[in-house]
Formats: sequence, C-alpha cells, structure tokens
Amino acid sequence: MRPVLLAVSLLAGSASVALVAQARYLPNAPGTWKPWRFNADADERRVFGARPTDVKDLEAQLLRLNAIVKKTDGFTNPVGFSVETAGDLGLVSGRFGAIPGEPALTVRPLPAMFNFGAYGIRESGSGAAARRDDTGETAQLLFFVNDLSQPLFAEMDHAVPEFEALDVDVVRLAKPQPDLFGLPRYGRDTLVIKKSAAPIWTAVTFSETLELVTRGIDQRLVRERDAVARLQTAYDDIMDPKKRDQRIAQYKADAPKVKDPAYVDKMTKAEDTKQKMAGTQLSPEIATNKAIVSKSEQELAGVKAMAAGLSAADKAAPACYASSGASLSRFRRAPAPGCDPLVRANWALFNRSLPRSAPQLLTITHFAACLVADRQVLHVGGCTANTRLLESIDKTALLEWLQ
Repeated sequence: MRPVLLAVSLLAGSASVALVAQARYLPNAPGTWKPWRFNADADERRVFGARPTDVKDLEAQLLRLNAIVKKTDGFTNPVGFSVETAGDLGLVSGRFGAIPGEPALTVRPLPAMFNFGAYGIRESGSGAAARRDDTGETAQLLFFVNDLSQPLFAEMDHAVPEFEALDVDVVRLAKPQPDLFGLPRYGRDTLVIKKSAAPIWTAVTFSETLELVTRGIDQRLVRERDAVARLQTAYDDIMDPKKRDQRIAQYKADAPKVKDPAYVDKMTKAEDTKQKMAGTQLSPEIATNKAIVSKSEQELAGVKAMAAGLSAADKAAPACYASSGASLSRFRRAPAPGCDPLVRANWALFNRSLPRSAPQLLTITHFAACLVADRQVLHVGGCTANTRLLESIDKTALLEWLQ
C-alpha cells in the first residue's frame, strides 16, 4: 500500500537550505503552468478493476477540472508563482479492500486525487549570476473525486474509541459548519460539492450500534483472557515442583560444559529468585488482569441486556455517542444532549448508471491551515494563492462538471 499523500510528495521537491536563506521572492515575476502529471499504478488499477478506457476517461475528467482551475482569474497567467497540478487514481485512505458492508472497490465510482500547488518565484544571486527558481515546498490544496469516506474520516475526533479494533465504517458526525468560500463546509477542513440532494452520510441504528459494541467487547475479551492465560502459564511453570526439578537436573547436566564450579548453585538460587518474584509480581499482575476480564464480562452482559430490552422503535432509531460518562452509557438513542450522531457513508448518493469515471462528488481539503489570522505571508504562492483560488474559482463550473 502506498503512502496516503504520495501525490503530494511528487509535487513538493527538496529545496536547498542555502538557496532559501539567500533567495528573495519576486511577486511581480511571470509564472508558468508546469506539465500535467497523472498516475495510475498497476496495483490501483487492479484493485479497482479499472480498465484502460476507464483510466483514460478518469484522467480526461481530471483535466477538465484542471481547466476550471486554470480559467480562474489570476491563475491563467500566474504572476509571482508557478502552478503544478497532478492527478492520481486511488483512495486517500490507501485501502486496498472494502470495509465489510461497503460496496466492492470494483463496482464503485473510481476515486481520484487532484493536487494543486502554487510555488512562489524566488531569485538568488545578482547580476549575471542571478538565478530564478519556482520549486521547493508549498502548501497544497487537495481535491478528492468520488472519495465518499474522505470527509467522514478526515476529522481528528471522528473515531469511536470502542470501535477502534473493529474494521467498520461507523464514525461520529462532524459538527455543522457555516459555508466557506461560498461552498458547503464539512467539519474543519473539507469543502463538499455534489449535485445529488442525498447527504454524504446515513444514520446508524441503535440496534446495530449495540451489536458493534458487543463485537468490540468480545474482541477485547479475547485479548484480555489471552493475557491472563499467558501470565498464569508462566506462573504455573515457575511454581511447579516437578518442572523446577527438571530444570535443575538440566543445569546439572550442562554444568560440565559450562566449566563453572558454582554454576548449579547460581542457577538454583536463580530458580528461588524467580519463585519469589512470581509471588510478589506475577501473582498480583494475574489478579489485576483477571479483574479487567471480570469488568469486561460485566460490560458484555450489560450491553446484551440493553439490546435485549430494546423496543422495535428503539432498535430502528438513530444512535449517537457522548464523549463523557461510562463507556456503555455513551451510546444513546439520538437525539440526545452532547451526543454526536453515529453515521456511515451513504453509498446511495452515487448514481450507478453513470460511467465509473464520472465525477459525482468533489471534496477539497488542506485549506484550514491557511486560515490562521496571524499566519506569516512569505510570497503570493502557497496559502495566498490557495485562498484566492477558493474565493474566485467558478463554483457553477464545478457543479456543471459534476454528474
């Protein structure tokens, strides 16, 4: 599996520290659009079942998006910065398989990533030795196409801690946000653009939520019981008189090879020390771990009792997760005060009659870091250009591009 932001690294070269220290930015220098790049690795093509014609059509769609960006006022012929864009087939998560319950990767709309980078133009040296440069590193804007999970999983606090060991697609819904740059904003750092009236998420029922809680506790109990078993086995092995005699007999058999007259006495004392430590350390640790198992068993009984007592209306009701309180009490029937709705990606948003290469959902990310009020502005590229692009890009054209 390749790194999530491989395409970002393709756009960000390494800058010479000495050059950066001596360079001066040229805000009035004409910039360029660097050659377009598109990547569709064989592994991605295979896991998504993308045919050569699908990949070709997908790149054509990304080039249409590129054209919309390029037509934005101030970007057709950039001044003070140069632009580099690239496309990439694949999911931001880098997953090579569907989460259970999700559509197979081979039947979904093809996901893609489109990178936009504006590189400030610098000059180092003087006179005949002056040299201009528009490479290095810069703040990127990332555009994700047909990646439905991206806005749901992008939030730092989206996760449900009790589900972390489960391979599930359930997350906590991000807090509502006002529109930004004239575009719908989801969470802190994602703009969501779509034609479909369907939401990007769908609620998870209270009944299913309790089933997941049960699965999570079951898996945790397996690990906790294994820990007790390992500790108990070690304790029993150390304290068993027959096994101790067997080990001492082996020490005596090994003594001639060791050529240490005190070897058997040293190893016998080591056995005595192990038994003392087993009583003072292993025994309390076993007791502690057994108490952990007992607590988890009580939680499991509690959630099963809760699930068994649900009415038909409770089972079908949406669920939510509160960030405080005992673990089991955090799962509640929505709506409830201080409780985040539990949701999953709404795959019904996509029209499956369209070609897989058709763009149906566009999410734009990595702009939040550029919104800091006291951010130091070094040049007209980077965050300055990114913000200008989001403010000025033709939103109507973006909607018309989507299908």
